[in-house]
Amino acid sequence: MAASILSTDSPSLNWSGPTPGLLVGNQCRAARAMLEWSQKDLARHARISAVTVRGFERGHTRIKPSTARLLRLTFEVAGVRFIEASLSCGAGVRLAEPVD
Repeated sequence: MAASILSTDSPSLNWSGPTPGLLVGNQCRAARAMLEWSQKDLARHARISAVTVRGFERGHTRIKPSTARLLRLTFEVAGVRFIEASLSCGAGVRLAEPVD
């Protein structure tokens, strides 16, 4: 299965790894799991189709940069923080620190 990667208008780097700001299908699935959201839940929160979410996560659909930004913002508002890929590790997600 091919990785789904979409640009969120971030500048390119001078190395062969992913560019910061990209939303990866695996990150989307992991973020949904952390929030205990189904694909339909994410689609409802982001106001996009569940078919788009499913295709993106499976690597079958390329989504527009604006849709990638919308998905990322939807997750960030819900408390998900994205970990950018680096030379030593891949992209990931985590939950935001609780605010006391």
